[in-house]
Amino acid sequence: MIDRALAERLVADWHDGWNGEDVGRIMAPFAEDVVFTSPFVSRVGADPATDGIAGRDALRTYVTGALQRTPGIRYRIDQVHLGTDTLVLDYTVTFPDGRPPTTGADLMRIDAHGQVIEWRSHYPVAFVEARLPAPKG
Repeated sequence: MIDRALAERLVADWHDGWNGEDVGRIMAPFAEDVVFTSPFVSRVGADPATDGIAGRDALRTYVTGALQRTPGIRYRIDQVHLGTDTLVLDYTVTFPDGRPPTTGADLMRIDAHGQVIEWRSHYPVAFVEARLPAPKG
């Protein structure tokens, strides 16, 4: 089970890292072999056929790019849920360009050493569909 101190550290690194545009802080809890998935990896990553990123270095590149694409983006954590080896953050995203805020949920699976080994981002269907290219055919 994830204890309160670990949960608070993970939440602080995520929240303060993104809101402070601090890649080092965001990346602090991630294991070398972390796997990340998001509906947006295929859109902004090097390979449009993939929805995931493997490895801390590749994730750092993705996070850095995300901050560069949307400077001033802000997150408010609305709820934190704990499982035996997972933490889920429900949050609201505010965009600097005036787009309406949206919500999201990130699931992080934690290993026995307190490091994030899996990170999965989730967004409302309408938000994802509005930002992905239309299906071909």
